[in-house]
Amino acid sequence: MAPYYPAFLDVKDRSCVIIGGGEVAERKIASLLECGARVRVISPEATEAVQRIAGAGSLRWEKREYREGDLEGAFLAIAATDDTSVNRVIAREAQRSRVLLNVVDVTSLCTFIAPAVVRRGDVVVAISTSGLSPALARKLREELEKSTALEYADIATLVSQVRQELRQEGARVDSDHWQACLNEDVLALYRSDKSAARERLKESLLQGAL
Repeated sequence: MAPYYPAFLDVKDRSCVIIGGGEVAERKIASLLECGARVRVISPEATEAVQRIAGAGSLRWEKREYREGDLEGAFLAIAATDDTSVNRVIAREAQRSRVLLNVVDVTSLCTFIAPAVVRRGDVVVAISTSGLSPALARKLREELEKSTALEYADIATLVSQVRQELRQEGARVDSDHWQACLNEDVLALYRSDKSAARERLKESLLQGAL
């Protein structure tokens, strides 16, 4: 099996179609809406949660079966059905229309697969086993969620601010020096005094600026 090229997609204000209205579709809908996508659901039935979201106007629900042509204008589609024949028709349409497609649990029909995700603030860690074992991906996600390394995600905003300031000042810092300055001392100081941590980080970075 060829490896997958990892990527993060910008779906904000893009049309995303989900075929299916069950619990799996519900989770996919939540993730897409969180990222600002325009979601359209096609399914004769839907969970209560999906119905509530549709009732609130956050998505468009078409209460019917999928039919060819439903992917027109879509950026991305997710097939969350148990019908193999329908999934194959959806995959053919997606290929013709050049729409990114994920068919849940049918890797051979996908043009992208959904990773197991660990979120902490603005930091997202995506884990994939290239479709070989979703259970292993989930296990790795659960282990990472307990890792102390994720504490560095808490300073993402601070790091972004310092990075922007250095750019404005014309200071260039190579990646190795950045790595050296993002250390446990800064992290520990951040927990007690965010402003002091910011100054410490900036001072350390400037000492190695080009």
